[in-house]
Amino acid sequence: MNSSDNYYVMRSQCASDFGKSALLEFLQMFYIVFPENYDKPPIEMPNYELNLIPTIMALTFFEQIARLFQRQKLTRVQDVVTNVGSSIIFTFSRVLFLGVMIHVYTFIYDNYRIIDLPLYSVWTWLFSLLLVEFVYYWTHRALHEFNFLWAAHQFHHMAEDLNITTTIRDSVVDLIIYDIFPVPISFLIQPQILVVHMQFSLIYQIWLHNSVVGDLGFIEYIVNTPRQHLVHHGKNPYCIDKNYGALLMIWDRMFGTYQREKKDDELVFGVVSPTPATFDPIVLQFGYYRDVYKKFCQMETFSDKMSALFKGPGWSPGKPRLGLISDVPEPDRSAPKYSYDPKTSVWIKLYVAIHGIMFPFVLYMIGHHTLIRFSYGRAFILMMYLLMSLTSFGFIFDNRKYAHLFEILRCILYFPVDYYIAIKTAWQFGSGEKLVFDSFMLVIRTLYITSILIWILKMLIKSNPHGSMVSLTKEKEAIECENGKCKADFNENIELAKKLASKTARKIGGFKVLNITVTAIYIIFVACLIGILYFLKVESCTSLLNTV
Repeated sequence: MNSSDNYYVMRSQCASDFGKSALLEFLQMFYIVFPENYDKPPIEMPNYELNLIPTIMALTFFEQIARLFQRQKLTRVQDVVTNVGSSIIFTFSRVLFLGVMIHVYTFIYDNYRIIDLPLYSVWTWLFSLLLVEFVYYWTHRALHEFNFLWAAHQFHHMAEDLNITTTIRDSVVDLIIYDIFPVPISFLIQPQILVVHMQFSLIYQIWLHNSVVGDLGFIEYIVNTPRQHLVHHGKNPYCIDKNYGALLMIWDRMFGTYQREKKDDELVFGVVSPTPATFDPIVLQFGYYRDVYKKFCQMETFSDKMSALFKGPGWSPGKPRLGLISDVPEPDRSAPKYSYDPKTSVWIKLYVAIHGIMFPFVLYMIGHHTLIRFSYGRAFILMMYLLMSLTSFGFIFDNRKYAHLFEILRCILYFPVDYYIAIKTAWQFGSGEKLVFDSFMLVIRTLYITSILIWILKMLIKSNPHGSMVSLTKEKEAIECENGKCKADFNENIELAKKLASKTARKIGGFKVLNITVTAIYIIFVACLIGILYFLKVESCTSLLNTV
């Protein structure tokens, strides 16, 4: 067999392995795993959450298709960008923090373990699962029942539309709390098993955040399901502080926090307190700490000040530890679904969506590459750049005055980040893989250069993204009455009204066509990126086999 034939054999093998690994990664989301595959030393354990990026993106796409068939509204671009962006910051933070905590778990187990359990025993695996679920239940409950911890977790519950991407809408402080609370388990369980279950406990929750899956019958009695978790996210009075479990609901049933959905009481999602009128990630993730501080300062006695921190967010002097359910208002179902929904043009949404989708793809390509492991330096730089990007996108969605200047600066700063992250790692790629990678990076760099030019042009001509509606508004005003008297007679008004209705219908039709066209462009773009990921993955495997 010549070298060319050998290359195609290896490539075929890698393509087959890619399909198998994709299937295994999909099954991992439902905790369908084989324990013997997860016995690596904890520091060598892969980031299973990072591996699932393509699966999450595919599920998000199919969820939107299901919403169309069920005649539900599609998820807002603003929410997807906010959720996915926060998840990547969460992932980078985990690269930085979980590595530290793994050393802590290992040190405690090596020096202070209470018992030696067999590593390859199914009973050890099941016992570990129960322990991690037990600790997760109380960690999650603490995040709701202590005001200073709720400040970290409320960002997750601000989501007023439950979808797949809501799962990964977590704050950085949430991550730290979730990684610290399992420390006591390391006295009993090997670190590699602990780390695997910690990741899978979060991974399982991906499919719980959706409104397209209905009641699953008897399965509802065994494990957590979307219908049960939707209750947890409801702000209806009967939903408050209920259903904390991740995989299992036994702890909720045992400790009195289980609640089934009431079919006659439509669920409304979000938080009871007012949400910030912004898409700025800094304000969304950390703004509630200011409210906690204000409440702390308003208390007169030391006891009340401590209660403002360590009792529930609904507590006030003279009330029970978690406040009164009677104080929770019934949600106003006549109000708009979103408490903050500024008008944004379709093209701005497409622009932010295309830039936003780049981050998970780049993260997956670099972090999941067979020959590359994230360094702390790369993770920190990418995390800071992503935070700047989310802030810029938030400014754009908020229609801030200087959003265009901040976005131009962000696009310019991409190139030094590109040099440090992409160019310095590309030498590790094989020849075929490098060709695909270079082509992909050329597309990204062209996108950023074009973006800079677009925003400069937009700034120079001072265009109005909502200008298309100005003439329509003026025509509407032309047939309105002023001071009780109409400027035109009745017949003229009728004629104007007909013209306005006709033009409005044409504009609405045009908007629909534009929305469909933009959506199609975006889907094609994402499909192309998925194809690039596939080729990169296969080429990376082939390059690795060539070195063996």
